[in-house]
Amino acid sequence: MGRKKPIKAGLQAAEAKKEVRAELLMRRSALSKEWALQASAGICARLKTHPWFCQAEAVYFYYPLGREVSLLPLAGHALASGKQAAFPKASGEGMAFFGVASLEGFQEGSFHVMEPVGGRMMQEESPLVLAPGVGFDLQGTRMGYGKGYYDRYFAKYPRCRKIGIAYEAQLVGRLPKDAFDVPMDGIMTEKAFYPCGQWAR
Repeated sequence: MGRKKPIKAGLQAAEAKKEVRAELLMRRSALSKEWALQASAGICARLKTHPWFCQAEAVYFYYPLGREVSLLPLAGHALASGKQAAFPKASGEGMAFFGVASLEGFQEGSFHVMEPVGGRMMQEESPLVLAPGVGFDLQGTRMGYGKGYYDRYFAKYPRCRKIGIAYEAQLVGRLPKDAFDVPMDGIMTEKAFYPCGQWAR
């Protein structure tokens, strides 16, 4: 009997995550394409002048899916500035970032996400990783799509500096959290940068 309670609690936590994820996805999908592009441009502008971005030699991006914040203009700026820019590829249970020389040469990969063709697999110890998410809270908790790719990557490369990328509408007071969830060091939205954890004031 004593072993059933944690299983039930685990199921309740999973169900809670599922409900929150569905609500946040609905919020994001309700945004107009025009508004999302304008907000994305504002986020790119904020990141361009942020010290973490300015100081980074290697910046890991993502290719936007649907209404996700688009950082493609910033990736173009990073390449033009001589930074190493990389995008993720998923394979099995893992994910790796591959360097790109331009924003051409992508093809649809896992989960309909555009992935770079070819490129060198990046193994920098402390890059700046700009991470997408379904939602975030100001403690740095990130909610993804439930596959765990980013959490496994961050566990493998703990020295990454991690900024969660989101619209203000994707922020919530407190997200359900599992033991394997890796917190962000900060959250960037169209309105502000929110430092988290040791970086919070």
